[in-house]
Formats: sequence, structure tokens, C-alpha cells
Amino acid sequence: MRRRRAARGRRGRIAPDVAPAGPPPAADVEKGHGRMRRSTAALAAGAALALALAGCAGSADPGATPSPTPSGTAAEAGAGVADVNATPREELADGGVLRQAVAALPTQWNPLHVGGTAETFTQVRGPMSVTNFDTDAEGVPTPNTNFLVDVDESSTDGRQVITLHLNPDAVWNNGDPITWADYAATVAACNGQQPELQCATGLFAAVETVTQGETEFDVVVSFATPFPDWPALLGTVLPAAGVADAAVFNTGWLDHPEEWFTGPFKLAELDTDQQVATLVPNENWWGPEPVLDEIQYRAVAPEATATAFANNEIDVFDIGADPNAYQLARQVPGAEVRQAGGVDWRQFTFNSTAGHLPDQAVRQAIVRALDRDAIAAASLAGLPEELQRPLNNHIFMFGQEGYEDNAGDFAHDPASAATALDAAGWVLDEATGVRERDGEPLTVRFTVFTGIPASETEGQLVQAQLREVGIDVQLDHVPEAAFNDTLNNGDFEIIAFSWFGSAFPLLGLGNIYGDPATTPMNYAHLATPGLDELIGQIATETDHATRLDLADQADELIWDAVHTLPLYQRPQLVAAVNDLANVGAPGLSSTRPEDWGFVAE
Repeated sequence: MRRRRAARGRRGRIAPDVAPAGPPPAADVEKGHGRMRRSTAALAAGAALALALAGCAGSADPGATPSPTPSGTAAEAGAGVADVNATPREELADGGVLRQAVAALPTQWNPLHVGGTAETFTQVRGPMSVTNFDTDAEGVPTPNTNFLVDVDESSTDGRQVITLHLNPDAVWNNGDPITWADYAATVAACNGQQPELQCATGLFAAVETVTQGETEFDVVVSFATPFPDWPALLGTVLPAAGVADAAVFNTGWLDHPEEWFTGPFKLAELDTDQQVATLVPNENWWGPEPVLDEIQYRAVAPEATATAFANNEIDVFDIGADPNAYQLARQVPGAEVRQAGGVDWRQFTFNSTAGHLPDQAVRQAIVRALDRDAIAAASLAGLPEELQRPLNNHIFMFGQEGYEDNAGDFAHDPASAATALDAAGWVLDEATGVRERDGEPLTVRFTVFTGIPASETEGQLVQAQLREVGIDVQLDHVPEAAFNDTLNNGDFEIIAFSWFGSAFPLLGLGNIYGDPATTPMNYAHLATPGLDELIGQIATETDHATRLDLADQADELIWDAVHTLPLYQRPQLVAAVNDLANVGAPGLSSTRPEDWGFVAE
């Protein structure tokens, strides 16, 4: 049996390299197969904020993806699955030290600051942050009564009004109660009226007013227009003192001021030399006493995490889509791999303003000529075969309510692709094997990020598959470090990276697919007729069934326009010691940090 329980105060030390992590919205680049890692329990605490920011725009990464992020497929049951070894508190041993690998420790502790939204930062802050909602395996939120007793929803003069009934026992670490004033200050800091505050989201602009209800623990939030995804916006809050002005908001959190946090745990030690953040139970916590004595977040380089796990230096880590780490973790005695549908998905983005890609017929032919099954199998080789399947929706993950397979007209069909190119005037030159029109060859540039095996593999497959229909693919090798510049400057024709999905997939739809004239994250630079109107309706439609139907229509338009091509949903594979409970592969769900622990022997 692998032992990790210890008396309070025990400190383990390792000195791993720190993997960089960029804040969403962005794209995620996959490093080999080991990406900038999503936390094992990334949605466990502070989840609503993370989801709000992800829903805001997503993220990408080149190797796998930028903040968008490059990468994987879901389990057969898809996103509606969680594997965390769910265990009642009464069956857990008292105490213990949980050692968890993360990509990096926070450098900005303000979760609403543009520099503080990285997934790995959210993970470390989670157990000491306000978390108003729990989410189930399908991402459906319910109030976490430690912070939020109840919620009322109503309409006044055509305005949507949400009333949060806060738990009056909830306090910040300095003992001050959490009240409506904190919500009013948080909204004021990020509603766009104070641009000098470097806020990561503009969603708070949807809030018209925040006022006190019957007591200071009743928060009345009024929206000028219906805002159906309001739980994502109101999932957390910061103390009024922590968002008072630009200086406080932008730099006041850099030294992780204890008084601005709250929750079942608090930060006891931040060892920047060994790159370990140690959390211990918070004496100011009013909820159920935490089971664990300590949580140690250890920054470990992605390529070193599997070895650290095998050497009993950590208890849990996110495998990502790394087949070597997956195989190694499966062989560790007393350990297991927990599996759920991931919340990030790899895709190709087509720059509709570059080369021959302004021609929709060319884009559609490319999609039909590509074998996404083969791409998924190659990219996810060495992982469970049931995970190696294409994702056929641009909005929802497998298993998520609203998911519809809309790829029917764009299935792998080289013959259809060739016929369409013939009809568009692209004639095959038998001597070269490349199609030409008006004397110009049909050449497409595919960006490959050097040193990222997933990117290299994709480039080779795309080149071979498109060659079969007479399209010449030139591989444009670009340093991984140039990913953000390449993406943001539009210096590509086809580029691969991954986006993060969320429990609120419709919240940031316009940020990716909206009018490129006003949407900088529409990296395809493609205005799709009729799509903006649908996005506008989706943003304010309060009837759930109608909203899903509108989303289905939007996805069909995106497929037809060939804005992006979904490849596969990244699997969520998490290695954990067998007796670790309520931690693992949560999918879209959350667990409460006070309930993390080890099963009693």
C-alpha cells in the first residue's frame, strides 16, 4: 500500500521544472501529447468562475492547441460521466496529505485578472475560493449551501432578476461576512466601466444593477435583457476590498493576501524554490470540517509527472493524451486510471481570408477529403480505443444535453470531394497529381508546430489525405513559441489547436463564431450568413428547449460554412492512488474540497 498520510506540517520536496500556462480565452498547444494540463479536479472548487471564463471564449494551444487547446476524445458515455471514486465522508480516514501535480503555481492570485485565469491557477485557488454552485456530471449547477442557501429568479418590467440568498455564516478569512456589497463591487470592477482594471471577462456588462434585498445577505442582480447563463456569471465573488481600484485589482493580489480568500482550506506555505503550495484546513471555515490535513500542489513538468507518480512523489495527476504516461500509470501498484469525457476538443481552423480558402467549395472539399477517424486514432494512439472517435458538433461535448451529430453531410468521402472540386473548375493535372485552375495549382498551407508530435502527425496525415484528391499541402513549420503570434496575426491557412468546452457552452458562442469585424477570437475571419442572428437569439432565449434548437441550427450553419473542423474530444484520464476519494476525472462535474480524502482501511 502506498502511504501518504502524515501529521500536520509534514512537507515533501521535489524540484520540478514549471510548465507554462496561458490564461483563457486562448488556445492550448499540446506539448507532445502532454498538454498544458487541466487539473484533476479543475471543476472541484471555484468551478463556476472557471466555467464562466471558459464559456466566455474558450482557450487554445498549438501542439494540441493554444488557449484554445489541442487535443482529445471523450469516453463512449461522453461528458455525462465522472470517475472520482465517489465516497461518503463517513467512509474516509481522518487526515492525510494529498499531493497533486499541477502545471504551475499561480503568479497572479486574482481570478478575474487577465493574468490569473490559467486553469492551473484556478486549481490551486479552488479550495480557498467562493464556490456558489456544484455541478453534476452533465454540468447542471445546483447551489452549494455552504455559500448560497437559495436562488430566486423573476422578471420585473421585462428585466431578468436573480436574487441570491447567501449563507449568513459565510465569511472572508479576516472574519468579515460575505454580503451583497462584495457582489456589487465585483460587478463594478468588471463591467467595462473601469478599463484600467485588467479584467479577464466582459460578461459583467450584462448586469444592470446589483442591490441589497431584505438583508445584506440577499443579493438582487438585475439584467437589462435575459441572461440565461447567469449561474456562470454569479458562481463566485471577490471581496470589495480586493477590487477597490486598479492598483488593488491589478497588483494587490500578487502576494496572495490571505484576507481576500475563503473556503475550507487556506494557504499555509508557498515554497517558490521547490514549487510547492501547501494548503491546510481553514480555522475560519464554517462548513463541514475538511477531511485532509493538507493539500500539496506541486508544479511538475508535464514530461516528469508520470515518473513522479510511479516514484510515489505525487498521488494524482492529469495524464492528458499522453500514451506513455497512460501506460506507465496503469502499471503502478496501488493505483488506477480514472476516465471521463474531457472538456476540451481539438479542431482545425480555416483562415477564410488566406490562399484558396476564401472559396467555400474548397473548404468543404477539404473537410470531405479528411479522414477524421484516422486522425483521431493516430493522435490518441496508445489510449483506450473507445476514446478514438471524431467529435461531430462545434458547441457541445459527447453526452452533453444538446449534442447532435451534424457531420452527416461532411463525412469522409474523397469521391464527393473530387467531384466538388471538378465542378468548381479545379482540374487534376495527371502529370503532377495536383489540381489547377487558370494555371494556378491548388495548394494549401498547413501550420505545423515544431517539437510537438501531435502537430507533426496531423500535418503528415493531412498532406497524404488531401493529396489523394489532388490538393497539394505545404507544411509550414513554425516554432511552438510563435503559436500565439501565428494565430493572432492570421499567419496561417489551416491551423490546429484545442478549445475548452464548459457547462455553459452557449455563453461564449459569439466569441468564437461571431462577426469577425467585432470578434477578435474568430480566428477563421469568417462571417457566416444568419449565424450572428442565431447567436443573438441564443444569448437571450430563456426557454431551454428552444435554445437548444437554436444551437442545433447554429451548428449546422458552422458546418456548412466550414469555419472550423472538430477532430476529437480530448479524453480526461487521471492517474490516482486507489484509495483517493472524491478526486479524479470529474468531466463537467465538481466535488467539494472538504470531502477529498482517502478511504479508511
